[in-house]
Amino acid sequence: MNHRMNDQIVLKRMETGLGERNRVTSIELPPSTVMGCVRAVESSWQRPANTDPVEWDYKASLGFLLGEDVRKDDRLEIPNHGEFVVVDARPGRRLLAVTAIQQKRGAE
Repeated sequence: MNHRMNDQIVLKRMETGLGERNRVTSIELPPSTVMGCVRAVESSWQRPANTDPVEWDYKASLGFLLGEDVRKDDRLEIPNHGEFVVVDARPGRRLLAVTAIQQKRGAE
């Protein structure tokens, strides 16, 4: 199985730091570009109750080289698909297997 790492994906990461008066704050680090392989983007939807808006859920499966620094809770800007949040990043034999999700509400 030969996956080409030719998808440019923008990685955004939040980091916790101490702000003024020693308050814990979240700081967004400068975005970086990582090379990966978008393997699949699947969608599903549900309507919890008849009167509730539809909830859309998109799940992306991606592969990265093992040396790429992609972690749980990172945000990934995937070309033509928008922004996803990493929910799982597992190193495998040859690839870092990443699952990310995106949720939307309302009509598509």
